[in-house]
Amino acid sequence: MPQGALSGLRVLELNRFVAAPLCAKFLAGFGAEVIKVEPPGGEPTRLMGPFQEHVPHPETGAPYLFLNTGKKSITLDPSSKTGYALLLQLMEQTDIFVTDLPPKALEDLHLDYPALEGANPRLIMTAISFFGQTGPYRDYLATELTGFAMSGYMFITGDPTREPVKLAGNIGQYQGGLQGMVGTLGAVLHRELTGRGQLVDVSITEALAFETNSAVTWMNLGQMQTREGNRLQRRSPRGNYPATCLPCKDGWVHVHDAPAGFELYAVLMEEPRLADPAVLAEPWGHRDLIDELSLPWLSRYDKFEVVRRAQEMRHPFMEVLDIPEVLADPQHEARGYFVEVNHPVVGRVKQPGAPVHASGIPWETRRPPLLGEHNQEIYQERLGLAAGDLALLRERGVI
Repeated sequence: MPQGALSGLRVLELNRFVAAPLCAKFLAGFGAEVIKVEPPGGEPTRLMGPFQEHVPHPETGAPYLFLNTGKKSITLDPSSKTGYALLLQLMEQTDIFVTDLPPKALEDLHLDYPALEGANPRLIMTAISFFGQTGPYRDYLATELTGFAMSGYMFITGDPTREPVKLAGNIGQYQGGLQGMVGTLGAVLHRELTGRGQLVDVSITEALAFETNSAVTWMNLGQMQTREGNRLQRRSPRGNYPATCLPCKDGWVHVHDAPAGFELYAVLMEEPRLADPAVLAEPWGHRDLIDELSLPWLSRYDKFEVVRRAQEMRHPFMEVLDIPEVLADPQHEARGYFVEVNHPVVGRVKQPGAPVHASGIPWETRRPPLLGEHNQEIYQERLGLAAGDLALLRERGVI
């Protein structure tokens, strides 16, 4: 396989949750050497389930297996004097340091950028936190829920008749990781031009706010974006509808009227009342009626048949796929998106593969490391420690 675009770059990762591992996963996929610095008991995502056979195990958690493909793992306690000295030696050989520890924790460990810059002026430090490294909120403790609430994202998400909700999963962490990766690549290019490293400061809350148009709409038009739930109101004088999710015989479908006109929707649903002039004149104002009159026809067919019949009439319906259906989807199969890696504990496991396809930038998905798997390689071969040194460090809880 050709060399990755980032081959030759050395990355250290020190994480508390998801954002830093995701950022470093991208760097590893594009060829960088990524070394995870884990506490002797393992980093936090090793404790996140679900686990293989539902038995907690530091090597089999699904989040860990996904977030850490292609990396190396060493164990180290940077809060100890010896551990910190070893970490500084590694930092001197490192191009990029990726972390999602809070700013105060980094300062307490003497791992903030001013403390590291002197040892390695070429170091790029990517620090991802909920509120960034500066500002009055920088030391606030936060969760995914906090980020959604304070970014404005939650205000526009959910059913308009119910309370605001956050999106499923750890979208804020993932957005922080993605923005961290983009900022890191920019800093790498800048270092190529200037020879100097820098701090890449990423706020998860800002990354979430960046995703929405609500602030832009308010700042430029003075209009407040509101929650729409599954009902998407296209901004037009007549308020085109339907654009929603409705149940069918075996699941859910995204239901949409035809671009050619709402009259065809009445034909598809075999429901003359949908062609009433009042409904045609203002579909959005009759959205409850449209949903109600659509359900009998939808309930007769499974979701794939609904979509086939609708698309034959140029209605852009789409199935709501469950996860096994996503894995079996022919589009993903054609692009080779899901790949298998062979893990010494889990066995063969499927993983999402390359998130981008570029002809000159190969991506490689390699298995995640076992806890401390690369201690000997890094400490002995790279830092010159003897085997007896490693045994003593283990005994003292440093690694």
